[in-house]
Amino acid sequence: MIHDTENFISLSALAKESGFNKSRLAYYADKGLLERVATIGRMGIYDREKSKAVLKDIVRLKKGGLSLSAIKNHVEGAAKL
Repeated sequence: MIHDTENFISLSALAKESGFNKSRLAYYADKGLLERVATIGRMGIYDREKSKAVLKDIVRLKKGGLSLSAIKNHVEGAAKL
């Protein structure tokens, strides 16, 4: 059950807030980089702050030459801390 709805966001809204293309965000979600926390109808709902942090990591790590697979491992490892 979602209680604090202010921290949840759809991919469309995240695209507007982050400047990323919605299709790019959907790709990252399909690859497991963005974690869906709920579904309303067919719309995925994501944690706003966590998703923005992951997007910052993706940009930083891609600039460092990491593949999306390596970035996913990094993100998953950070989530376990």
